[in-house]
Amino acid sequence: MIALQRTDEFVGRTMNWLYDHLRVLPRYTPLVLCDTLANRREFPELEARTIDYDRLERRIWRRLAGHRLYPPDRIWLRRVAPRVLHSHFGYVASNDLHLAQALRVPWIVSFYGADLYELGRQEKWARRYAAVFQRATKVLALGPAMASSLQKLGCPSHKVVIHPLGVDVDRLSFQPRLLRPGEPLRILFVATFREKKGLEYLVEGVAQARKRGVQLELELVGGPQRKPGDRETANAVSKLISERGIEDVVKRFGFLEFDQLMDLARRSHVFVGPSVTAADGDAEGTPFTLQQMMATGMPCIATEHSDIPYLFGDARAILVPERDGAAIADRIQRYWKAPTMLAADGDRLRQQIKAHFDVRLCAERLAQLYDSLLS
Repeated sequence: MIALQRTDEFVGRTMNWLYDHLRVLPRYTPLVLCDTLANRREFPELEARTIDYDRLERRIWRRLAGHRLYPPDRIWLRRVAPRVLHSHFGYVASNDLHLAQALRVPWIVSFYGADLYELGRQEKWARRYAAVFQRATKVLALGPAMASSLQKLGCPSHKVVIHPLGVDVDRLSFQPRLLRPGEPLRILFVATFREKKGLEYLVEGVAQARKRGVQLELELVGGPQRKPGDRETANAVSKLISERGIEDVVKRFGFLEFDQLMDLARRSHVFVGPSVTAADGDAEGTPFTLQQMMATGMPCIATEHSDIPYLFGDARAILVPERDGAAIADRIQRYWKAPTMLAADGDRLRQQIKAHFDVRLCAERLAQLYDSLLS
């Protein structure tokens, strides 16, 4: 059975979570219909078709026919005969209303973070989402905090389903983190340089921990992307690193391919995800890189933000408050003074991911949801 998956970019550099989730989906063949294709050499397993909105023929059709399906798309969809339509991201779903109406199959819509927390605050998007909520069969949230926000925005509670992202635990080999005598504590950050990622508070925490005598290195992976404000965030972080006098312990990397990132992660001791709610309302869902690092057995310093407590489960007591560099410094210092806690906390977090967020477990739940809507 074909499960048609709609998204904008496949596979975006920061969207390998979607690829992993669909790759192991049981009983259904995921077929991706996207706006643009990217990084296919790294992620070749799934069949994907691009809409290619910029083709002259499509532009002429849109001008003449509006939102009606482009004839070659209609012929293709009739041939593949998908049993369900699954739109990923609220802003993608808002453009899929006519596709859902044409297919007349169960329509599942997944929200992931900014599409709800940032866009949902805007009147224009709230109106568009109201139409999605009315037409969609089920609306998926990454955790209870997101489920509550969807309901507050107007999604009927009976349509909301909590469905977390899954991590391929088997692919991410377990490696207890050990701090050897004379070795600096290597702290890893991986994300887009964006306000909600809270990088400035990590820089503050690292600077404070260093003043307390902790020998450390800060490894920054990522950078700004095209969203307004990213460049300003990156510039502010660079300025703060200089002002705090920690340039000599900061190592910078751009966005890395997955295998390169995992090599760096295995050489690092602690991952920090200091997420915050941004001024424009943007917030995390459940940061996927955080889940991956937990799965490798790396101890993680993260914040009491959005659905991160849901990820940590019984380990949520080790989370730190948002925007609290001193609390991050305390945790860094704790690992420096008691390095045996690196392996203990890392193992605890890996077991949490393995028990509740393994990708095959989550994919089976998604297949069961599809089954229930078709039965």
